[in-house]
Amino acid sequence: MSKIIVMDNSLANQIAAGEVVERPSSVIKELVENSIDAHAKNISVVIENAGRTLIMVEDDGEGMEREDAILSLKRHATSKIRSAFDLFRIKTLGFRGEALPSIASVSKFSLTTSTGIGVGTHILAIEDEMKVEDASLRKGTTIIVEELFYNTPARLKYLKKDYTENASSLEVMQRLSLAHPDISFHFSVDGRESFVTTGRGDLLETVMALYGPFVAKRMLAFNMANNDFDVDGYLGTAELAKSSRYYIITLLNGRNVFMPKVNAAIIDGYHDFIPPSRYPFVILNLKIDPALVDVNVHPSKREVRFSKEDELISKLREAIPHQLHQANLVYDYQKDTLPLASKPLTDGGHEVTEQLELSLSDSSYENHPSSDFSSTFNHRQEEITLDSQSDNTDSTPNLVREEAPLVKKESTHQRFSFRALAQINLTYIIAEDDEGGFYLVDQHAANERINYEAFRNQMMKEVVMREPLVPYIIDLSSADAMRLSEDKLNLLKSVGVEIIPFGSHTYKIVSVPVFKEQYDIQTYVQAMIDQLIHDEHLDLASLRTHAFATMACKASVRANDRLDLQSMQYLLDRLSHCDNPYACPHGRPTIVHFSRYEIEKMFKRTGV
Repeated sequence: MSKIIVMDNSLANQIAAGEVVERPSSVIKELVENSIDAHAKNISVVIENAGRTLIMVEDDGEGMEREDAILSLKRHATSKIRSAFDLFRIKTLGFRGEALPSIASVSKFSLTTSTGIGVGTHILAIEDEMKVEDASLRKGTTIIVEELFYNTPARLKYLKKDYTENASSLEVMQRLSLAHPDISFHFSVDGRESFVTTGRGDLLETVMALYGPFVAKRMLAFNMANNDFDVDGYLGTAELAKSSRYYIITLLNGRNVFMPKVNAAIIDGYHDFIPPSRYPFVILNLKIDPALVDVNVHPSKREVRFSKEDELISKLREAIPHQLHQANLVYDYQKDTLPLASKPLTDGGHEVTEQLELSLSDSSYENHPSSDFSSTFNHRQEEITLDSQSDNTDSTPNLVREEAPLVKKESTHQRFSFRALAQINLTYIIAEDDEGGFYLVDQHAANERINYEAFRNQMMKEVVMREPLVPYIIDLSSADAMRLSEDKLNLLKSVGVEIIPFGSHTYKIVSVPVFKEQYDIQTYVQAMIDQLIHDEHLDLASLRTHAFATMACKASVRANDRLDLQSMQYLLDRLSHCDNPYACPHGRPTIVHFSRYEIEKMFKRTGV
């Protein structure tokens, strides 16, 4: 007797369901994508008990004739591809012909459909039995999935808690709604409406319906195109930064996809605007010739391959920071709790925008016209201008003298007009504008930004190196010394740091960059080496960015440094001319804005 047999359809469908139908949200995704492919303009989804007991998807699409409706429950039956040529130019969301039979094999499944002409069709499919009846005439299709995984108890047992499964279903519906703003979606959970979109084709309106006005108001329109692809969507400001990559939403030809390299490029584009531990809120819709895309990678169709991906990545890395530089990204103070877990950016576990106790008793600058810090600040400002030859010892005039700015003048953001008023906690500068509001400026973060752009502009032109006056030795562990390859030593040299072997795992510092008169050379070089050793994917651009940021941090004023009014004003004036005055090189905000309206609201002056 032969050992090899042909599996019956029921068993084959249950095996296929293991790849296509992982959880209730997988069912929703497959059914809604079929509705979209049927050119529906209104799609309603209802789930109960996290989809375990009921999933209903109703649309007003083209519907099916009876013969097609019966055939749709057969494996590999599809209307979307007919030849191998079609497989390489897929324009629909579904094409495998596995979803409906797979779902029907693990649930009690019913389908009601009509083309609007003749009698409609109702099909009830439970296990191997199929019952076909006439149905009322209503153009579109309604599919009801009941008791999901009732005949596969192991899979039912390992579904997660209701709130987790509901969240997964909500995510699927949100991504589909963002990918198709021209379709009206209605999503209900246990009899409660979760969201409704209008279907008017306005993506920002859809964002507002899904995430609320706080998010919608902080989205920046983004467009980028060439002969191979067209990218549009929205970039979230720093206030929307998240603790995970969950809100980096990439849509490809109407399909929610996962593209790791594209996601990494998006994160790189934000490196100058948000801290490394945070991730941007981005919605990008990529329109690409189907011939350049392979979606036939996995049954879930979540992963795709794109032949021009490297070119797309390169363009995104340039276009995203360029677009962010165009906008006013001053961090707005918000008294109310931010929605969508949009907590304020943090620094060392503390909220950056926390309310500060305004204690001005230590800020009477008339009593401290030349405080202990004046000479220190002046020395650092001379370092900012990279003028190591200056012999001027009169501190205050040096802060306000006219100088040729070292930052680029072609910055396109709106210039700020700040007037320094006071310093609080010896850390933050209070400034006012002409609109009746005021700003809190982090003096260290602001000075870091100024220094960073000055060092970048100077060293991108020419890296000036010098030999340390005192020999410095760097000791590494044996493992770290082995990781310090010749390529990495050349990368170090490109940012002005040259070291040579001085023992089995010891290096001598031969040269360092000239960017200030005095700094801790050994600490700086050690930081560069650590960055190289522990980041396997570090390239020249990333290392230079890290080098400039490190130099800027070392050269900047610090918290608890006392400033006089002239020093504060000088700092604000220099900041306003930076390419990106909104964040320090590490992504922390430099400026927090309190508008006049917010101030009056806090004091209940609603009638003003």
